[in-house]
Parts: sequence; structure tokens; C-alpha cells
Amino acid sequence: MGFASGSVSFQRYHVSGPHPKTVDKSVIEKLGEHAFGAAHSASSDGIETGWIAPTHLFDTRIEESKVCVGRFLHVAMRLDRTAAPPNVVRSYQKMEEAAALDASGKQSLNREEVRQAREAAEARAEKESRAGAFRRMAAYPMVFDPEGRAVYFGSLSATAQDKLLLLFAETFGAKLVPMNAPEVAARISEETGCHRAYEDAVPFHLADPPVGEGNGQGPVDAADRSFLGREFLTWLWHEGDTREGAVPIGSDGRHNLPGDVEVVMDKMLKLDCDFQLTGRDVIYADSPADAPEARAALRTGKQPTRAGLTLWVGADEYVFTLDAAKWQVGGLKVPDADEPDPRVRLEERLMHVVRCSAVLDALYAAFLGVRFGREFSTQAGRMRKWAGNGHTARGGRTRADRRGGEKAALRLAR
Repeated sequence: MGFASGSVSFQRYHVSGPHPKTVDKSVIEKLGEHAFGAAHSASSDGIETGWIAPTHLFDTRIEESKVCVGRFLHVAMRLDRTAAPPNVVRSYQKMEEAAALDASGKQSLNREEVRQAREAAEARAEKESRAGAFRRMAAYPMVFDPEGRAVYFGSLSATAQDKLLLLFAETFGAKLVPMNAPEVAARISEETGCHRAYEDAVPFHLADPPVGEGNGQGPVDAADRSFLGREFLTWLWHEGDTREGAVPIGSDGRHNLPGDVEVVMDKMLKLDCDFQLTGRDVIYADSPADAPEARAALRTGKQPTRAGLTLWVGADEYVFTLDAAKWQVGGLKVPDADEPDPRVRLEERLMHVVRCSAVLDALYAAFLGVRFGREFSTQAGRMRKWAGNGHTARGGRTRADRRGGEKAALRLAR
């Protein structure tokens, strides 16, 4: 499931409050107590959840040998929808109404008869739901890293994420905080002493709103800092266009990070109007940031809100898409592990997931250092000029071509 093979999509969470410091016997016992079906109670929304081992949907025996991978806990949350779909209930009601009309010989039903038909349909659907007629099963992988106080959840579904928060709290008594763009920025700002600048930040725009249209944004949440995510992608785009070499992020021995990272926007780019006036552009291409449509979008005040990224961190390559506001990683491809042991391979994959997240945070921190710095007004002027003059990319594709040549040479050498 999910993290064990193929590409990985995930939402990251910070574990807040008291929590297990290691994956030990007590953790396995808690998982068993909240395994799927162990404490059966149908929720009011017709959804049942519980933990399972990451082998298959029906493996509710949580054992250390199945879920412990190095320092990580690797399990899955099973989520069953048991309620009848709305279209089924509506169909049952139509059938009840038709039967009532046939029995009465009337042309139409009064309000009370329609109510009775609806109640009969709901009762039938409820009875069949309890019998399992409409059960739809799914499982979503979760990786818990106690050392990093982080959880990586392999679903971008809002419903699944909401259920994870409840199940994790019931199991471990700890709260999960979604690490979206504002939350990550707040934590970085707190660590770097820039929290006041974070609190005072207002959106940066590459262009002025159309004349006579005002700002076009309608009501604005003064506490919302999700705009920092799209500004981060714009900054990455600008850096790749206007400077040679990689983006400096500083070394980090804990995550084995080098002093800089090479970044290329690739495969897709989604741009939204800052002022909610000129809509959205979605570009699919090998180098979407170079497309004329992308350049035109910048000039009209659009900024990227989702982008395909390729990061080169030392000898490792990470390819994924980033939802800038939610800080969600989609379709992450990590370097292949040469280890024959499947558990060792899985542990290496999980370490790459952690490392890729750390690189993203380090890049974001580099951006925030500029964004909250005293010289940002000068930088903002350069970025507005860059967006308006149709500048053509040079650094990003040159680095990508060079990396492609290096990889081809390595294959030939083998």
C-alpha cells in the first residue's frame, strides 16, 4: 500500500502534545485496541474506521513484524462507508410513492403521504445498510515517525484526513496538526525570530488589479497566510530564471542535506489570479514555466498555486507535484533502492520521504528569509519587472539537460 512501492502522495502532520517517543510494545497494543472492528461503533455519517496492517484490507492483526520499519510505524487506516448512497434512497422513495399512488388510485400524493414514502425509503436503506448491502471499503497508508514528531498520511481526501485526526487522537491521545503552508511558515518564523514579520505579512502581487475592478478579492481573512505558498512557487520560478546554479539552503546533517538544491519546474503548472478576476490557467508540458501561456499569465497577475517540481539533492532526484497552499505532495518518485531485503528497501523509501519533506521546508525557509527580510521591497521590484518583461528561462532547463547527461553517462558506465 502507498509508501511501499510506486509514487507516493501524502499530507504531512505535526504530532502535538504527549506522544510515543519510539515504536514499542505499548504502541502496538494501542493499535490493536483500535484495530478495525475491535471496538465497532457506526458513526452518524455512516463511516467506520480502524487500523489495519499494511498488507491487505482484512488484516486486522497488528503485529510488530508487520508494522515496524526501522524507526517508523507503517500501518493503514481502513475506512468503510456503510450508508446507502443518496441516489439509492431517492430511488426507494420513488418506488414507495409509486406504490402509494397505485394503492390509492389518486393522481398525486399529499404532503403527509410523501413524508411517509420518504420515511419508508430511509428505513429500508437503513436496514440494508446494517446488513452491509452498501459497504464500500478503502484503506489509506500512514507512516508515524516518532523521532521527527511527524505523520505522513497517504491520502489527499478531506474526509479521510478528518477521520485520521479523530482515530489518531483516540489511539494515542495526541493531536495532529496539518503542516500546510501557513503552519510551516509560522513554525519557521518562530524559530528564526521573524514571527512579527509573519503576522504583519500581506500578499505580494506581480501586477496591479485591472483598472476599475478594485482588488477583486471580496472578503479577506486577515489571519490567512496561505498566500505565502503561491509566493514561494513564484520565487522558485524567478530564481530558476534569473540565476545560475542551485538555490542555497544551508547544510543539515540530520537529514543529510547539502548546502544547495537544484530545482526545476516540470510537467505541470497551475496559475490562479490573485484578484479572482481572470480565472485559472493549467499548463501541461515538459517545461511549463517556459510556455508563452505561463508568461502571459504572470503579466495578468496570476501566480502558481500548484506545480510539478524536480529537486536534485546531491545525487538524489525527487519528482512530485506540490499544492502550494496545502503543502501536499502528489506523485512523489523517490530514488530506487538497491537493497534486496524488502524491509530495508521500505525503510530507505521512508527516509527519502522524510528527506524530501525536509528539503521542501529548507527551500521554504530560504524564501521566507528573503520575504521577511529588509530588502524584500527591492526583490519585489525585480520580480515584478521579471514578470512583466517576458523574460525567457535559462538556468532551469540548462541544469535539467546537464543532469540528464550525467544520468545517461552513469548508465553507460554500469
